[in-house]
Amino acid sequence: MKVLLINSNRFKHPWPVIPIGLCYVAAAVEAAGHEVQVLDLCFSDACAQDIEISIRAFKPDVIGIGVRNIDNGVGYNTVFLLDEVRGEVVEPCKRYFQGPIVLGGAAIGINGLEILSYFDLEYAIRGDGESGMVAFLSHLENSRPLTGCSGLIIRREGNTVRDAPVVNDVDINAIPFPSPHRYLNLKPYLDVSSPLQIQTKRGCALKCSYCIYNLIEGRTYRLRHPLSVVEEIEELVNATGSNHVEFIDSTFNIPLDHCKEVLRAIIASGLKLKLRAMGMNPRAVDDELIDLLQEAGFVDVDLGVESACDITLKSLGKNFNRGHVMAAGKHLRRANLSASWFLLLGSMEESRDTLLETFESITQVASRWDLIIISVGLRVYHNSPMAARMLRENKACTDDNFLHPVRVEPERLDVESIKLLTRRAAFQHANFYMYDEYENSSLPLLRIGCLIFKWLAPRQPVWKWFILITAVQNRIGITPIRRLWFEIRHRKRLREIAGGAISNIERAGRSIPADALGTRISSRA
Repeated sequence: MKVLLINSNRFKHPWPVIPIGLCYVAAAVEAAGHEVQVLDLCFSDACAQDIEISIRAFKPDVIGIGVRNIDNGVGYNTVFLLDEVRGEVVEPCKRYFQGPIVLGGAAIGINGLEILSYFDLEYAIRGDGESGMVAFLSHLENSRPLTGCSGLIIRREGNTVRDAPVVNDVDINAIPFPSPHRYLNLKPYLDVSSPLQIQTKRGCALKCSYCIYNLIEGRTYRLRHPLSVVEEIEELVNATGSNHVEFIDSTFNIPLDHCKEVLRAIIASGLKLKLRAMGMNPRAVDDELIDLLQEAGFVDVDLGVESACDITLKSLGKNFNRGHVMAAGKHLRRANLSASWFLLLGSMEESRDTLLETFESITQVASRWDLIIISVGLRVYHNSPMAARMLRENKACTDDNFLHPVRVEPERLDVESIKLLTRRAAFQHANFYMYDEYENSSLPLLRIGCLIFKWLAPRQPVWKWFILITAVQNRIGITPIRRLWFEIRHRKRLREIAGGAISNIERAGRSIPADALGTRISSRA
């Protein structure tokens, strides 16, 4: 069969992301004997036209649409992305193609049934896309009932015909390498320093209250053989000419022993790489790990600390405490290894004191040239522990299983006040990056930063461009003027926060009444 796979993700913050999941599916489908073409719409200026051209030229039997993001993932200034996907991708596919259209991707693993209904389509696959899509095509090709496909949702005439259980059982040591260079034009990604992507495992056994990674990938770890990881990296580097590689596991350094085995295999290979990892867990950072990271070629890591206050960390269900956060920072500082620190502010137990403790601790342990990425407000996702807890106490908190944004509103300090205090702190620290404020940063500005850093500091992460710009603005007087204007505009509110006088009445117009847990759940963003 001829299969057209479409990358619908056009969200480019903090940088455009190579659709590696879609490439995994493409490679598996091709290995099963089907003809595959991938249409990447990330940089498209005319999605409908590109879709029409691809359909008319390729004449597919089946179209698969990858849906990566429901929204921008924050609880404050939430941007719902599915309207754009529906209008710019799904509707043109319906207009120019009469055959079966099937949805897949991370977003489908969260709200598959709701998104299928929202797009008014018939099929969606949750779980491992490689096995799910191959089984779907096999059943279609051989005219067998689709009810035999695991993870498949079928919706017809507005009714759910089938909602199969998710099965994450792919042997990740047996599936083909995704080889994105075979299916995509990688130049637009590499031009803005988007790294090539590698998985060393799937699944997550942690129990963070807000997270749905283990829903998407499974609750047990499926580990890749370290030599397979090295073989894939070598193939990518040779094929693309880029040695900039990112490990995209939900948590790269857990299990720690496996992580170290992968690093030792990379070191033994002799590859000269510029490496980074997302989602490092502070609890699993020790001297040996830091030494291996340096020797393997790491230039920066992401630390998912979320907070540096034990009260907040406990409410988020984290497996580490403030002590682990501070110790991890000291290890990184000793090795002079750059880090992005991710903060998630606005948990159920957040207060002015917990917030200020986090700011004080992070600025104490992080380098001034580390990036502190701050997300204000907790966006609640379907089937997360936090969502289950909310529904137990207030079934009216959502009418579509959290498809449209719902956030937590702490009782002690509302999210608007958290935003004000965070913005005030950001004026004082050039390395504080307000996630919801900078997501519309232009690609041309990012390209300029990439060119400068490739010339002046090729081993430095390009995100230091933001810190440099902010520091210059502070030096020439732009930031002090903005800070003064901010203080004047919000002086009354800031005084109230400082005195603890945050009135529940002020929030009544935009929040659902407090539930029995003492939390607040805001209405749709």
